[in-house]
Amino acid sequence: MPPKSPFHLTFLLFDGFSNMVLASAIEPLRAARDLSGQRLFSWQLSSLTGDAVTSSSRIAVAVDQPLARVGATDALILVSGYGMRDHLNREADALVLRKARGLPIVGGLDTGAWLLARMGLLAGRRASIHWMEREALSEAFPEILVGADPYVTDRGIMTCGGAQSVLSWSLDLIGEHAGDALRFDVANMFGREEERASGTDDTPFVGRMTDRALPQPMQRAILAMRETAEQPLPLARIAERAALSARSMDRLFRDSLDMSAGGYYRQIRLSHARALALETDLTLGEIASRTGFSSPSTLARAYRHHFGETVRKTRTGGSPGSRGTADLA
Repeated sequence: MPPKSPFHLTFLLFDGFSNMVLASAIEPLRAARDLSGQRLFSWQLSSLTGDAVTSSSRIAVAVDQPLARVGATDALILVSGYGMRDHLNREADALVLRKARGLPIVGGLDTGAWLLARMGLLAGRRASIHWMEREALSEAFPEILVGADPYVTDRGIMTCGGAQSVLSWSLDLIGEHAGDALRFDVANMFGREEERASGTDDTPFVGRMTDRALPQPMQRAILAMRETAEQPLPLARIAERAALSARSMDRLFRDSLDMSAGGYYRQIRLSHARALALETDLTLGEIASRTGFSSPSTLARAYRHHFGETVRKTRTGGSPGSRGTADLA
C-alpha cells in the first residue's frame, strides 16, 4: 500500500556539485512516481542562501528556497563535489545542524560526507565518500570508519560516493518505500543490471552498475586501479585481482579502450593528482608520492602532457570542471 503522503527529500546543493550525482538521486524517484501512478516521493532543491548554485560543469541551477526557509521534510541530503573543504562556516554549520535535527535521514552525496564530518555528525560512524577523497577523509577524521561501500547508512546518517553509488541508494530507497517490484522496474529504465547476492530468490539485490560493453575481468581490473590510485600496485598485482595474466589484461585494454592497461592506470592516477591539486595544499612532491610517481619532475611532465597545463596553472586558473576517469566511479 502506498504511503498516505509522499516521502519528501530536501537536497542542499553546494557549488561544484555534480549534475550526474543529483540526477542519479532524483530521476529514479521521478520514474518511480511515473511508473506507479502514485506520488510516492517529492523533493525540493535548496542552497544556504537561496541563490542559484553552479555545478562542476558550470551549469547554474536555481533552487526552490534557502535552507533557513525549509520546513517539514523527511530527509536533508547535502550534495557537494569540488570545494567541499570551503563550503561551511560556523553559522552555516549551526543552520544545517538545526535543520537536520530529528530527521529520519540526513545524508551526504559524492563529497557530502566531508561536510557531515566537519559538523561532527559522522564521529564513530561508518561512512562512504567519492573514492578519490576516501584516503583524505580517513586522514582528516580518524574517528570515522571510512569504507569502500557504494553507500552506508549508520544510525540515520547516509553517506554515498559517486553517481553510480547514488543510483544504488536511490533505487534502494524506492525498494524500501514501494517494494522490490517497482525498484526492479525503475532499475531497468536506467539500464541497471540487477544481480542477487546468490542464486536464490529470497536474497537482497546487490547494488551494482555494470558496463555491458566491457568484459567482467576488465571491470575488476578497473575497479582495482581506482581503489589503489593513492597507493599504486604493480600491473601484475592488478591482473591477479582481476583473475587475469598481465598479458591478457593488457590485451583486453587495448582491444576495448585502444590503450594499454598501464596507460589507463596512469590516466586514473593523473586524474587523482588533478583532484589533489584542486582540493588540497599538498606540494607537488607530496602529490607525486600519493599518486605513485617516482619524483615531482616525473609527475610534472606527465601532468603537463596529459592536461596541457602545469599543476600551478591548475591551482591558479584551472576550473574544477571534470574528474576525468574518476567520473566512471
